[in-house]
Amino acid sequence: MSLQTPRVLPAHLHAFHPSNSNPHVTSTVRLLGTVTALRGDTATITCGNNGDVALILKPDSHLQMGKLVEIVGKVTDVEGQGLGVRVLGSFDWGNPADCDYKIYESVVNATHQYKSMFYEAAE
Repeated sequence: MSLQTPRVLPAHLHAFHPSNSNPHVTSTVRLLGTVTALRGDTATITCGNNGDVALILKPDSHLQMGKLVEIVGKVTDVEGQGLGVRVLGSFDWGNPADCDYKIYESVVNATHQYKSMFYEAAE
């Protein structure tokens, strides 16, 4: 069985929180963003113009300031910051200037609109 990891934007995190009662939803997600803060076992990524996401890092996380990264992790509550992601893994995508974040954003939004219509029709 493979782990389902939908790509999301910060505005979608609430739909993947473990307290969500929808049986079709996993709490493991993927996010793309630029590392804008590193503080001990926490970090922040900025997801284009969609906002920031607080991360709880693993001891072996190797994020670098200013790098574009894809984060795979579980949606969780981050003390004092609302919803965030507990990192399970990360992938370095390099220089943020080399990525057209608008394309990523469009694909993620279209996917979530489709899934929303699908689940509403199934109910």
